[in-house]
Amino acid sequence: MIHLIMKKKYYKVLFFITAFVVFVLAIVPNDQIKLSVDNADKIKHFTAFFVLSFLLNRASSTIVHRLRNMGALLLFGISIEIVQLFLPARESSIEDVIADSVGILVFQLLLSIFRLLKHYYQKQK
Repeated sequence: MIHLIMKKKYYKVLFFITAFVVFVLAIVPNDQIKLSVDNADKIKHFTAFFVLSFLLNRASSTIVHRLRNMGALLLFGISIEIVQLFLPARESSIEDVIADSVGILVFQLLLSIFRLLKHYYQKQK
C-alpha cells in the first residue's frame, strides 16, 4: 500500500515538472525551437498532452479522476493559448487546442483499449 502511494506521488511530481517544462516551452519565442516537419507544432502539442495525460493518469486513476484530469488538461492547454495571445513572439490558435485535445483523447482511448484487453485475457486464464 505504501509502495502504491509513493508511486503515485512520484508520478505527481513528474507530472508537475513536465507541465512546467511544457509551459516554459510554450512561452519561449517560437523561432528558437524548430522542427523541419510539416505540422511539427501540432505534433509537439499532441505529444505533450499525451504524456501529461499518461502521468496524470498514473497519479490518480479512478474514472472520476480520469474525467476531471481530462478537463484540467484541456483547461491547461486553453490557458497556454490565452497566455500566448499576449506574447509578441508567439501565436495562439484553436488548432493547438485541438491537437492538445486529440493527445488527451488518444491516450484515454488507448488506455481503455488496454484495460479491456487486460480484463479479457485475465478472464481467459
